[in-house]
Amino acid sequence: MSKLVQANTIDKLLLQGYYATHNKDLALLHVHGFEGNFYENKFVHVIAEHLEKANISFLSINTRGCEKIKDINMVDGNITTIGARYELLEDSPKDIDAWIEFLLNDGIKKIVLQGHSLGTMKAVRYLHEGKYKEKIEKLILLAPFDKKSLMETYTQTPITDLLKKAQDQVNAGNGSEIITDEFDSIELSYKTYLSWYKQDDLGRMFEFCSPDYDFPALKNLEIPVKVIVGSLDEFFYVKEPDNYTKALEILKSHISNCETVLIEGANHGYTGYEDRLASEVVKFLKK
Repeated sequence: MSKLVQANTIDKLLLQGYYATHNKDLALLHVHGFEGNFYENKFVHVIAEHLEKANISFLSINTRGCEKIKDINMVDGNITTIGARYELLEDSPKDIDAWIEFLLNDGIKKIVLQGHSLGTMKAVRYLHEGKYKEKIEKLILLAPFDKKSLMETYTQTPITDLLKKAQDQVNAGNGSEIITDEFDSIELSYKTYLSWYKQDDLGRMFEFCSPDYDFPALKNLEIPVKVIVGSLDEFFYVKEPDNYTKALEILKSHISNCETVLIEGANHGYTGYEDRLASEVVKFLKK
């Protein structure tokens, strides 16, 4: 049975998703990327088709960071504006908590968490901070990206200086204003910028651009992990875009139980390679 569903977070947001129930033994929970949603990427549809054939349940969700700017209904009847420009990554465990509660209440026994792009950071973060982190059996990371490398290709200003300027704007009451061109080419609020680039281990989890970084957030992962990246992904290994194998080896060396797949010719959204991606996902779920 497939249907549109809704879950409410602990801070009273109402989030939407797509739920296909095939078997209560196992479900894949998919978290979208920056400015994404639960339905837009074609590969989500193809994964859903493959999971139906494999008799595995699938839940694709919206988070509070869906789309650029999003008016989100609340349990009490009010509306709040969030979306990607205003989302704080430290709030993302609240969203995943709500959806895991949804699955558990529906009788799902085992849950595999999957994130795409920025969703990979939310998924890894959840395994450190989430209320139900012990319920996650496996983790799938689709197209993780080194956001700091992308930022550094745009500006030569040191990240510490930019973070200080952003904090000054927040302190001045301008946290919801959009950053100026000095900071990044991506449209974010000052509060969101601070959340993205905070120099703690969760903010730096895929920081390939720092050669001496030891990836402690990844080292602490204990469950099986599968990383799937396209060889033409424009956001994965910005430091050496022709040497993605090196970045995958870095991930394998810092995650204790990790397998990696490089899909030749695939981009950040796996355009034209959706079936290959879906087959790799199903293979890992059945393993």
